[in-house]
Amino acid sequence: MPEVVVVAAVAEAPGSPADRLIGDGYKLPWHLPADLKRFKAMTVGHPLVMGRKTFESLLVQFGGPLPGRENVVLTRHATAVDHPGIHVYGGLAEAVGAFSGRDRVFIGGGASLYGAVLDGEGPVQADRLELTLVEGEFSGDTFFPPYRHLLGEGAPFRLEASERNAAEAGRPAFRFESWVRRPSSAPAPAGA
Repeated sequence: MPEVVVVAAVAEAPGSPADRLIGDGYKLPWHLPADLKRFKAMTVGHPLVMGRKTFESLLVQFGGPLPGRENVVLTRHATAVDHPGIHVYGGLAEAVGAFSGRDRVFIGGGASLYGAVLDGEGPVQADRLELTLVEGEFSGDTFFPPYRHLLGEGAPFRLEASERNAAEAGRPAFRFESWVRRPSSAPAPAGA
């Protein structure tokens, strides 16, 4: 089974309605070139699994699928995704299983897909979280699932790396954080 890596940019505004925000319609609530560069560097050459709405947001924002990656779309309506070169699956376990010979599969959203790999109950669970935590107040309509209880001492994920980036040129401050699942909290294999 490949390593399952969640990659997401998430608003960090505890106590605010903007906390955990990840989207605004088909767009991101912010523009952070450093985050886009990091996302590309991590995901190029790997399968990138996403829901249909996230895929549609790529079409709106970038005019097509992300190049250099195997774009994998989960949908119950396969005919809704009519784009050459896209892998379409009806379920997460099926999609990840299709890439069982690969070293890593990235989970790129949306909210329900993130929730499925973080809830600790499904057949596919995240092994690593690659988060960009964006500071400030933003508006939008899509939120990352609750996740802070999964991080830190005694929790399933331990911090591996953190890099702070100061606000500049009208862009908000943000942090890149890498969290790795502790071996003792590894999810049971599917069917176990």
